[in-house]
Amino acid sequence: MKTITSLLVALLVLPLTAIAEDRYSGVTLIRGTVFSVGRVDPTEKIDTGFFVDANYSSVAINGGVATKKFGDSPLRSEKVDEFSEADGERVNNVYLGTGFGRIAQIQYGHGNHDGLIRFRSDFNYRSIVDFFTGKRTPKDRLTLGDRLTFTIAIEQYLEDEEEIFDNATWGIGLLF
Repeated sequence: MKTITSLLVALLVLPLTAIAEDRYSGVTLIRGTVFSVGRVDPTEKIDTGFFVDANYSSVAINGGVATKKFGDSPLRSEKVDEFSEADGERVNNVYLGTGFGRIAQIQYGHGNHDGLIRFRSDFNYRSIVDFFTGKRTPKDRLTLGDRLTFTIAIEQYLEDEEEIFDNATWGIGLLF
């Protein structure tokens, strides 16, 4: 019975994926999830930090999760401002937004320090080439070099007392 149920579910889901592929057949943007790590540069006068991020992008809708640690760079040992609330603080956020694939995204986020607006861009060599040539490379044909993605983002918190967490991030990731 379990095998028959699995087979029926597979037969029902398979046409749905084909419909989604037909819907985006003329689109040259590569949809997928980017896992990235990198550096956080806060506007507050504290040390740089690091981030870990996962962001899914379709043609016009995107979303993701991120965690950041402010003022805790493994590359520097001295503290610039030990009295700042942001120094050593971990910030966790979830995001949802819209944009033009991974090239230009605007997202609303919310986390342990209230709401924020984030502008983000993920770009890689294969996406740029596919976009300008009008071709579409299938995901199963992407090499590791094609999946290497550069990420930049700027975040601004909406609450005045949370503006110490405004930051810019940049890093490197892989597209899946």
